[in-house]
Amino acid sequence: MPRCDAPVLAPCLLVVIIAASWLGAARVAGDDEPAGNPVVLHPKCKVRIEKFVQVPVRDGVKLSATLIRPDAEGKFPAVVEYIPYRKDDVTYGVNDVHHYLAERGFVGVRLDVRGTGSSEGVNTDEYMPVEQTDGFDAVEWLARQPWCNGKVGMFGTSYGGFTCVQVAMHRPPSLKAIAPMYATDDRYSDDCHYSPGGNMRMYYDVGTYGGNMVAMNALPPVPEYVGEKWVEMWKDRLENNQPYIPTWMKNQVDAPYWRGASLRPDYERIQCPVFLIAGWRDGYANAMLRMFTRLKTPTRLLMGPWVHQRPNASVPGPRIDYLNEVSRFFAHYLRDDDTGFTKEPAMAVYMQHYVRPDRTLDVSPGHWRSERSLTPAGSSEMTWHLQEGGVLSAKPQAAGRQPFDGVEYVPTVGLANMFWSAGGMTYYLADDQRADEAYSLVYTTPPLAKDVHILGWPRVILHGSSSARVATFTAKLADVAPDGSSCLIVDGSLNGTRRKSLSQPEPMKPGEIYELDIPMNPIGWVLKKGHRLRLAVAAADFPNLWPTPEKASNRLYRGGDHPSRVLLPVVPAAKLSPPAFLPPPALKAFGKSFGRPGKQEMHHDQITGTSSIVHESASQRILPDGLGSLAGEQKFRCTASARDPAQASIIGTHKFTLTRENETIEVTGESSIRATATTFIISVNLIVTRNGQPFFQKKWMTTEPRRLL
Repeated sequence: MPRCDAPVLAPCLLVVIIAASWLGAARVAGDDEPAGNPVVLHPKCKVRIEKFVQVPVRDGVKLSATLIRPDAEGKFPAVVEYIPYRKDDVTYGVNDVHHYLAERGFVGVRLDVRGTGSSEGVNTDEYMPVEQTDGFDAVEWLARQPWCNGKVGMFGTSYGGFTCVQVAMHRPPSLKAIAPMYATDDRYSDDCHYSPGGNMRMYYDVGTYGGNMVAMNALPPVPEYVGEKWVEMWKDRLENNQPYIPTWMKNQVDAPYWRGASLRPDYERIQCPVFLIAGWRDGYANAMLRMFTRLKTPTRLLMGPWVHQRPNASVPGPRIDYLNEVSRFFAHYLRDDDTGFTKEPAMAVYMQHYVRPDRTLDVSPGHWRSERSLTPAGSSEMTWHLQEGGVLSAKPQAAGRQPFDGVEYVPTVGLANMFWSAGGMTYYLADDQRADEAYSLVYTTPPLAKDVHILGWPRVILHGSSSARVATFTAKLADVAPDGSSCLIVDGSLNGTRRKSLSQPEPMKPGEIYELDIPMNPIGWVLKKGHRLRLAVAAADFPNLWPTPEKASNRLYRGGDHPSRVLLPVVPAAKLSPPAFLPPPALKAFGKSFGRPGKQEMHHDQITGTSSIVHESASQRILPDGLGSLAGEQKFRCTASARDPAQASIIGTHKFTLTRENETIEVTGESSIRATATTFIISVNLIVTRNGQPFFQKKWMTTEPRRLL
């Protein structure tokens, strides 16, 4: 049996962005305390760190790992985080998570994807097939180490959550459990490139993740860890790594390219237990809840009101010690400890309540709810019909009245919406929806006679037509307070050309009426008595979605043969005791980091009719082991035109400055997409300087036809 020393306290709190708590009294597993209180795994081990552990894979490439492990004798389970985000510098602070796990008897393993960080090889795309087999090999190698008990888990946020799912699809024998957070099962319809309704996302790839990886992947490996071969590794990386964006733009429809790293629809490929951690305001809420309902293996779900940030630090909160729950999960499946984890209801979800819209909201009002399934006994579907005069009614519209409502396509509608998943943006919640509703078709219920508890996927079924061949229909559901303020509940969109298929789009016939089933995101929400439900339908969601290229007049039809309607998944008031969680933990700080206030602005040019979103942010981290400092800057400008929807653009600049003794390396990635009526023009420019002098430069430029986007 492994032995650990006396408990060690983590002395300070570190807030790390990745992407009022409802609290109960703490109890230790086995104590005879009330069932509503959280089971606590206390720290019991001192911790030591081993850097640059080389993990061999089948083709001879060696991946770089950091082991954050109990400083004790014995065998321990390993928990792997597998990412391309440079564990030794860019995300060095995330060691805090693994230190927490190591204190509780796990070996935290941070593993650089090949061609990134201090791992060998090159990187030409995200989630490559070889990346998945590398993960398989790493799991099995770790299980064979003398310090390991033969059982391995995987855990990670965003990309690290994706790799949990993808490696588990290959079923390494030693992988016994995974805990993905903010991840997807479908790389086409539920990722940062295209939406569930087949629209191309706009600001995200160039403005945040995709553009950022151009620069990050060009940074050198750490010489002190890699040794003399670091020069050749860096040279190989600069010459052979590829930007991801052109590949994503080449694959504008669902195709085999996207299936290779997608779990959907074959969920039986995962056979180990799964603990899903998700956020209603995160970009992957749809995929996470879908996995919960489709996986055939033991599966648990923790769903908070969180954005793409760790639940101990998310703005808005409530913020909780989610790592205690992760530790309990892994202790059960990797050590056979009885932590009570599997005896609790399978779902712990946060039911949100109305709050006056505020992008800087600190805590989302609501309450925690336990359920055994998404559809508890007494669940039903509530239907609201679109009627004349902007009314949502429990009854369909009577025949013989005005059969449709019309709205003009305004490409810059959407500025009041929240930013999709938001990447490095800190404040990205929705504003009051009335600013967008002014340019939308709006339908509202009478004040509700009682509270309505919504849990699951709302459906918005519209009967619509457009004067354009390519048109988008966006739907937003809002909670309207007695004072008239309109708080976003959830949204969805459908590119009308994808109404039948995401792989074989068809142009819309101008004027023809289609039934459009808008893919809505799921939600947990309580509509309070006296509040009203509102549906707003428009043809754009800027800057989240790329504007469609043609001017358009759209119509919504209602009643008779065209019953446009909203269907809500309604659940009864909770019958089970709510879950209880510990407050955010005091995590051990790794290094020092600094930031400066960001810029997040909307610019409108009254002469040209263009609107732009401008974002800037910057931070700096002091690196460990005297390795200097690493500064990062991120800027993007996303523009659409109200006069010519075909003319839209996004340009992003991402820069890293690595400062060491007698050396400064600056890596800048400039990425852009500009559209015409028929074409996307993609440009990527990589610039590397060393001590202020040109060192390396490479450009990529290509065009892709617009495939009904």
